[in-house]
Amino acid sequence: MGTPCGHPVYLSPHLDDAALSCGGLIRQQAEEGSCPTVVTCFAGVPDYALLSPFAADQHKKWGEPDAPIQHRRREDAEVMRYLGADYQHWTYLDCIYRRHPESGDFLYTSEAALFGQLHSAEQYLCSELVARLSTMFSIHGTEVYAPLAVGHHVDHRLVLLAALELQGRGFSIRYYEDFPYAIDNEKLDLALKEWAVAPASTIQGLRPSDVDNKVSAIRLYRSQLEVLFGGETNCESAIRSYTLRAGGGGHFGERYWQGGRM
Repeated sequence: MGTPCGHPVYLSPHLDDAALSCGGLIRQQAEEGSCPTVVTCFAGVPDYALLSPFAADQHKKWGEPDAPIQHRRREDAEVMRYLGADYQHWTYLDCIYRRHPESGDFLYTSEAALFGQLHSAEQYLCSELVARLSTMFSIHGTEVYAPLAVGHHVDHRLVLLAALELQGRGFSIRYYEDFPYAIDNEKLDLALKEWAVAPASTIQGLRPSDVDNKVSAIRLYRSQLEVLFGGETNCESAIRSYTLRAGGGGHFGERYWQGGRM
């Protein structure tokens, strides 16, 4: 059940994605002294006085906390401490807040838009992520974990594209299945069909205690439990069911993908 060698760096689009998808492995690595680092790319604080109706509606779904992103940052910091990971909250805005640099129009103003095509005005973001990551982390000795973009969320897609560029530059990249989107096998299949040469999967075994820790960590994202699982009561069963499916043969696990070409 050993974990991969090298300093692990997790690229998390939002303030929950790495823990949701990789919480078991992150906790294992922390316990083994590998010092995992989680980089949340789209954790910037917007101007709350200038929100689209769609963004305002998202805040309602999060329970309308005061200063929602600062609240979510505090939740994430608590989760990272629990898992034993270092973390960075970058200041790029979540897509629900991003605006066209010239017109000022909001770029993503509906649920459908979140899972649609990247706006043409967003191309620079991928380049900026690549430049920053390649400067901060060494090719040698760094194991990067990035989303497979199951579900096709635009922010997950941007981080995937950045990771593919890093892979082309020689970084070691493992792609994680975006949970809970990956509960839907059809969404997982669609994500893999976008690859010209499909990556190969490996199973990271999890002990029951690892799953217990993952459940406890994810429950700390209190503002997101309704959106993600329909409430806290469904959280544990969804995580346990999925990790059993990923592990196979009655064992718990998380599935990762490596290699391949888009």
